[in-house]
Amino acid sequence: MSDTGQVTSELLWRATAFVMPIDVLLLIIVGRYVSSELFGKLKWHLATAACVVYAVLWGTFASLYFWDAVYKAVFPSWSRWLLPVGYGLLFGILAVVFWHVSMAAPKRQAVWFCLLGGLVSLVGHSIGIMRGLLRVPLLAEASAASALVFGVAEFIVYWCAIVGLAVAVRRLGLALWQKSATRG
Repeated sequence: MSDTGQVTSELLWRATAFVMPIDVLLLIIVGRYVSSELFGKLKWHLATAACVVYAVLWGTFASLYFWDAVYKAVFPSWSRWLLPVGYGLLFGILAVVFWHVSMAAPKRQAVWFCLLGGLVSLVGHSIGIMRGLLRVPLLAEASAASALVFGVAEFIVYWCAIVGLAVAVRRLGLALWQKSATRG
């Protein structure tokens, strides 16, 4: 936040300029280390990772830290503790949809998956803006354009993290399975 305690368009543009090189680096890593073969095996790992990541994000930021300052103006009060579950499930389903769409790409499916994850922020943030997200005092100095562009950059980071988590969980599961098979 700025010194005034508000998120401004300038702050969001600067944050976007900071996050975009991180996006590029993460997309290069994902493209290099997640082969088409591996990505094809990650469908349910991706769904689970997306569910967990978004449940944690919504639980931490929407239901706890920023409920009073932002989200209570956009969502009914009864939904506060349901948001993490609902958005976790929604993004888990979207991960399966994005996996299917990405599998149609001739190569670098994991990169396409992360880019689709970035673009989905446009839908959610646009709906939030229409419901008054930028009218709350914390965000009143931010433009829709800066918020939407930052959202894409932000979500690419999340979806790269989802791919990384899915790969890690799959590898851990295989290692544990191999270890138990050698004992038995």
